Amino acid sequence: MEKNLKKIRTIAILLIAILVSIIAFCGAYFKTSGIWKNRIPDFNYGMELSGMRELRFKLDEEEVEKKVYIDSEGNIAGEVKESESENPGEISLVQDETENSEENNNSEEDNVPEGYTVETRTIKVNEDSAINEENFEKAKRIIQKRLENSTYEYNIRLDGQTGELVIEVPDNEDIQTVESFVTTVGNIQIIDDQNGLVLLDDSGLKNAVATYNNTAEKGYQGYLILTYDKSSAETLKEISNKYVAVPNENNDEGENASESENVDSEESAEAETTINYISIKLDDQTILKTYFGQELPGGTLQIPIGNATTDVDEFSEVYKQVTQIAEILRNESLPLTYKLVSDNYVQSNIDINNNIIKILTAITIAGISLYFIIRYKLNGLKSSIIAIGYIGLLILVVKYTNVIITLNALIALFGVIIINYIFNDKLLQKINGGANVKIAFIHAIKELYFTIIPVCIIAIIFTFMHSTIISSIGMVLFWGLFIQALYDCLLLIVLNEKKD
Repeated sequence: MEKNLKKIRTIAILLIAILVSIIAFCGAYFKTSGIWKNRIPDFNYGMELSGMRELRFKLDEEEVEKKVYIDSEGNIAGEVKESESENPGEISLVQDETENSEENNNSEEDNVPEGYTVETRTIKVNEDSAINEENFEKAKRIIQKRLENSTYEYNIRLDGQTGELVIEVPDNEDIQTVESFVTTVGNIQIIDDQNGLVLLDDSGLKNAVATYNNTAEKGYQGYLILTYDKSSAETLKEISNKYVAVPNENNDEGENASESENVDSEESAEAETTINYISIKLDDQTILKTYFGQELPGGTLQIPIGNATTDVDEFSEVYKQVTQIAEILRNESLPLTYKLVSDNYVQSNIDINNNIIKILTAITIAGISLYFIIRYKLNGLKSSIIAIGYIGLLILVVKYTNVIITLNALIALFGVIIINYIFNDKLLQKINGGANVKIAFIHAIKELYFTIIPVCIIAIIFTFMHSTIISSIGMVLFWGLFIQALYDCLLLIVLNEKKD
C-alpha cells in the first residue's frame, strides 16, 4: 500500500512538472468573446531585444511678442492677462476696433498693480544667454535624474555644440511619459487670475508629493502636495487670506468655501460673492483655477488634480500624471526648453522569436535530458522532467514579476538553468554511488552553494542596482537560485520513491 502511494505521489509530481512546462512554453488559452486568448504574459524585453524608440529633442526656438509686467529692477513679473469675453467659447463681433482697443488699453492701465509697469517684449522660449554648454550638461543631468527615478531603461546622448538630445528607450515604453520628462521645464507658479501677476514661484519649493483620497461618496481623488520653505510659506499664507470668496454687501449670508479642503473648486462659489481667483500653472499650462477657503499657515498647498471618480482605471491614469508632475517638481527645473522633433523605431539586431533560436534551445534541453536518461536510467528520466518543470516555473515567475529581459539577463537565465542541471548531475552521481537520497541531497546542496557563493552575492547586490541592465541580471539570478532551493526539494520525493 505504501509503495503504491509513493508511486501515485511521484506520478502526480511529474505530471504537475509537465503541466507547468506546457503552460510556460505554450501558454494557457481561454475563450473570451469567442476568441481564444493566451492569459500568460509575454517576457518584458529590454530595448536590446525588443527594438527601441529613438527620440530626438532640439531646443525650442519659438519667440512670442507678449505684454508683461516689469518690476522696479527690470525683471518680468508675469504676463498681462488678456480680457475674457462674457461668454467664453463664443465669437464676439467687434463693431468698432478703435473704440474697443482704447477701452482695452485703459482697462489694462487701470489694472496694473502698484510698483509695476507694462511693456510689450519679444519673449524667446530659450534666451540667447541661456544657450551654452554649461546649461546643456545641466539639462542632461536633470533629465537623467527624472528618468532614473522612474526606473526607465534608457540611453541618452548630448550634442555639446547644439544642445540636441537623443534618448533611446524600449519600444514598449510609455513614450508620452518620457517626452514629458524632457519637454516639461518644471516651473510651477501661483498667479493672480485677475491680472496675470506672478504671486509665488517655485524658488522656495522644498518638496512635491503625489497622494490620493478615497471616499465612498465621491470615489478616488488625486492630489499634488507642495511644501514651501519659510519665506515662501509666509507668502502663501498672505495669498490664502487674500484670494477668497468675499460676500457682497447686499448678501449677509455669503459664506467662504468649505474648510475641509485646502483648495476649493470654482463651482462651489456662491453666486452672491465676489471671488478673487488664483491660477496654478505648470510651465504655461493651467492645472487649476481656484480660490481659498481657509488660511494656509504651514507652507503646504494641497492641489486636487482631475475630478473625483469611482472608475479605478480612469483614476490610475490621473494618478500616473500626478506622480509624474511630482517627480518633475522634486528635481530642479530645466534651464532650457526642449521640443520633440522625431520619434523613430530602431529594430533590434537580435530576433529573440527566431525559430532557429527556439529549435536550438529545444535541442539543447533534449540533449541534456537524453544524457541524464542514458547515464542514470529511470532516475535520470525523473530528474529531467523535474528540471524541465523548473525551467517552466522560472519562466513564469520572471514573466509575472515583470523582470526586464536584457541580453545579459538572458545569459543569466541560461546560467541558472545550467547550475540546476549541474546540481542534478551531482545528486544523481551520489545516489548511483549508493548514498541515501536525503544525505546525497544535503551534500549536493552544500557543495553547490559553497561553490556559487560569489554568484549569490552578485545576485543580491545587482538586484538593488539602479541600472536596468545590471538589476535585470540580479533579479534573474535571485529568482533562479531562490526557486531552485525550494523546487528541487521535489527531487527528494521523486527519487526517494524506490527506497528510503
